[in-house]
Amino acid sequence: MQCMKAKLTYQIILAMAFIVVMTSCESQTRREQRAHALYEQGVQLRSQRLSEEATECFLKALSLMDNVETHGRASLQLRANIKDNLGSMYNKHQMFEDALNMHREAVNDFKQINDSVGMMTAWRNCGRAAKSLGWYAQTKQFYDNAFQIATLLNNKEMMCDIYLEIGRDYYMEIGDYSQAIDFVGKAIDGGLQGNDLDVANMTLGILYYYIDENDNAKPYLEQALQSDRAGIRMSVYQTLYGIALNEENLEMAMEYEQLFLENMALAEREHNNENIQRIKSESELTAQKNELETLHRTKSLKLYLIIAVVLLGSLTILLIVRKRVTDNKIKSLEKELQMRDKVMLSSSVFTTAKKLGEHLTADALNFDLSDADWDDFISMTDLVYDGFSKKLLAKFPKLTRNDVRICCLTKNGFSNQVISVLLETQLESYYKRKMRIKQTKMELADDNRTFEEIISEI
Repeated sequence: MQCMKAKLTYQIILAMAFIVVMTSCESQTRREQRAHALYEQGVQLRSQRLSEEATECFLKALSLMDNVETHGRASLQLRANIKDNLGSMYNKHQMFEDALNMHREAVNDFKQINDSVGMMTAWRNCGRAAKSLGWYAQTKQFYDNAFQIATLLNNKEMMCDIYLEIGRDYYMEIGDYSQAIDFVGKAIDGGLQGNDLDVANMTLGILYYYIDENDNAKPYLEQALQSDRAGIRMSVYQTLYGIALNEENLEMAMEYEQLFLENMALAEREHNNENIQRIKSESELTAQKNELETLHRTKSLKLYLIIAVVLLGSLTILLIVRKRVTDNKIKSLEKELQMRDKVMLSSSVFTTAKKLGEHLTADALNFDLSDADWDDFISMTDLVYDGFSKKLLAKFPKLTRNDVRICCLTKNGFSNQVISVLLETQLESYYKRKMRIKQTKMELADDNRTFEEIISEI
């Protein structure tokens, strides 16, 4: 009798253990299936250029995969693909360090399953993120890693893409224009198509313009004008404007100037910044909630409901408090901006820049600013921002007067496009000038912050 009871008890325990294991496996399988569906949805949304919605799908998918305990090839493949796509979304929205970290994690996951194609793509994406951070030595190394794999796989398409990116993102950025021309030329000769071909033609045209070979530049620039992207056409017209000025063809220069302004306005509309940081924080909060639910799912239903009620109540209170704090901050910021504008509107430089930012017309470009106007602008900036220029020069004494002007314009929140037009320089040249100020004048070459972040913290 005792033997039968012991046997029955053993069978019951075994059955319960089997049910628990099957329930756990089924739950993990469902999570992985939902993660895969979200990933596929994110890829589709990304192809439709709905980056905010795509990012939310990738974040939700990654949160689900973090709760999958099995690490089979399919799971690692899915996790790696999610991370690589999410990194690309971060890079698109200027979250460059997050993008680089995500691509590196993807590389490690692809390595575990010996996925050469995945590693190649992730290395290339690492290069793109590093370039956005201004880390050019690492940019070259990442692209070289991708190119080595592409060569082993004899992937001609990827090799062409990397030729273009090394030429544009590395050699062009460090000022080695002959090498840049060679690499971008190899990309075109390799059979680039579509948008990549437009970018390559634009880049070659700009490179030839930089070395004063305008006759060689024009055919490539004309090819690039066939692009359906306003940003590419804007850069092309800006370069053609510079060529026309060099050739003293003022009529063509004015025509290119107008076309540049029209496409600049279109490009601004095409690239409206999305509130990706909000999505990330909300998804992180959801991930924390999912983690709590996973840790406590073995507890009683009553305890689970109590915890859920407490969490929801706390979250509601937190959201209410945060909304009130945010509303107060917004009101305070609005008042501060109104007061700043009242002071700064007495400056000719400020009002000119503000007009350029609001209405990009030929009339807005008809300005003439004297040294006295600039001195007045810097004085007004010092008044509003508590002696900004004095603090700036005390911290970075190598800055010239023109450098200080750029820093003051940046402090007042004007865009790169507006500042480049105000300084009567090309957008590409302005980007290089900012980089030289940061690396040479400020001696912050190893600082991972952007130029704008450095200025905002002074």
